[in-house]
Amino acid sequence: MSIAPVTDLRDVRDARAAASVDRLALDLPVDLIAHLPDADDATPARRGHGDSFDRVQSTLQSWLRTWQPQRLPAFTPVRDISPEGEPGASGLKSSPSAPDGAVRVTASLYDPPTRGEGVLAWSRNWASTMLLPPARESGRLFYRFRVSSRLVLDGQADLGLVSTSANFGVVADAAKADPFETPGFQAPIVRPLVGVRCTADQDVSASEVFEGSIAVRQGETPAMAFVVGTELRFENGWVRVHEGTSTWIGPVEPGATGTVEYRYAPTSLLRVLGHLD
Repeated sequence: MSIAPVTDLRDVRDARAAASVDRLALDLPVDLIAHLPDADDATPARRGHGDSFDRVQSTLQSWLRTWQPQRLPAFTPVRDISPEGEPGASGLKSSPSAPDGAVRVTASLYDPPTRGEGVLAWSRNWASTMLLPPARESGRLFYRFRVSSRLVLDGQADLGLVSTSANFGVVADAAKADPFETPGFQAPIVRPLVGVRCTADQDVSASEVFEGSIAVRQGETPAMAFVVGTELRFENGWVRVHEGTSTWIGPVEPGATGTVEYRYAPTSLLRVLGHLD
């Protein structure tokens, strides 16, 4: 009995590859090539070979760099919690709102030693919501923005702490859902500054960038909602929250505050790129 020779698998792969190349090859028109003009012939050089890929590449690069800005309406006070029995307006005062994505806060508070024990607490929130242009095609809405806070403080007290926060929600169509009622909206997306002490010449800042996306259908009008907050806890002494203290929403890159950047990516493009959820 004879044993069949074992074929090397690499030889099989090489043979298959060569066969594939042979199937794709064209027969060379030797007679036609023989009548081509010589290199020094005066025949004009042929021009026009179709559009180059440079045009496609430059268009894609330009599209990738371009984000559309959307102005955020002025923030409106929506929540104000003060110590029980505090007379008049809240000790946390805010400047008149402007459509620049910022909430500015000041305070000048005094807690005498004779008041007794117990921490005094102030907490205020401001909200803003906006609509984006309707989606021209089905696909995804991509968005990005920066949340920033600055605290300029002073004081001398047994306890004096200031914190800031921001909540965010987005929906694909304002006609069908409320961005303030999205899952998880009650939890802040960021607390830029937490428990900053009110001490002499305190000036601190923090900033964080957020990016995300949501599926949209043609004709839907996405909506976004923001809530920013400031909280002050204080006992026995005095504290001041100076001008310059603020929390604001703005673009990712340096620029005017009060804008959120967005862009739509159609389903056809996402399918080509292989990133369609």
